Amino acid sequence: MMTQSYAPLPALSDRQFVEWQQLIEARTGIDFSLHRSILQSGLTRRMHHLHGIEYDAYFDLVQRQQPDGRAEWQSLVACIAVKETSFFRQLAAFELVQNYLRKRVLKVGSVDLWSVGCATGEEAFGLAMAANNAIEGQRAQCHYGVLGSDLCAEALQQARTGRFAAKRLERIPAALGKRYFVADGESFVQAVSSLRERICFLQANLLEIENLPALPMDVIFCQNVLVYFRRWRTKRVLDALVERLKPGGLLVLGPGEAAQWQHPALTRLDCAGVSAWLRPTESVAAP
Repeated sequence: MMTQSYAPLPALSDRQFVEWQQLIEARTGIDFSLHRSILQSGLTRRMHHLHGIEYDAYFDLVQRQQPDGRAEWQSLVACIAVKETSFFRQLAAFELVQNYLRKRVLKVGSVDLWSVGCATGEEAFGLAMAANNAIEGQRAQCHYGVLGSDLCAEALQQARTGRFAAKRLERIPAALGKRYFVADGESFVQAVSSLRERICFLQANLLEIENLPALPMDVIFCQNVLVYFRRWRTKRVLDALVERLKPGGLLVLGPGEAAQWQHPALTRLDCAGVSAWLRPTESVAAP
């Protein structure tokens, strides 16, 4: 079988790096100013598919607002977006969510959960499992739904299938794996339909969060999404997430993802290794 090889691309010049970094940050919020090699790698992966185009010509194509430029931008996002994820990536955070839901489902008729930056969907399916376990374990008369959102259309397309490489289930207890997934060939598994039907996936840009539907959520799970954002953008996004949290709702972030951030409407939880806040049922007045 023949394989196709490509001549290596030259490194970005300082001018080109600044132009690309500024364009990407303006459109996505991702700041690559301290991660030049990651940006270079993503550009290289995409440009190898375009057979010989140079950085400046590609930049001109991507920044266009015509259909060809918009389409190519989506292809580039698929290469530069950080899509590293797994089931129960931070197990303590999911345990916190499930313990929270065990009490929550006895008080309300439905619970809504949001996986912000869901990538290929493992996190969203993990939240669905946590919700279903809580409801069935408590024999509660409660419904649930999960929203998974991400900037990358390609990742969302994969997430909607609910199909994963079997090795991705390594962090899932065997009993959960058997309960929620069925074999699909030798190397893949498929989430059961009762789980897939509870999850909706949406392409969303966090820079435009104010324009997203203000759907009230019981749980907002936002881990490893804002680590490449500048601090002022992180604060803006987090403040907007708080507005979408129901009274009594839970916000879970990645470790160190909200350094020095606080909000007058939230109470930080004392949970080892997990950054989480609860919105009291009674509003807390701003100082």
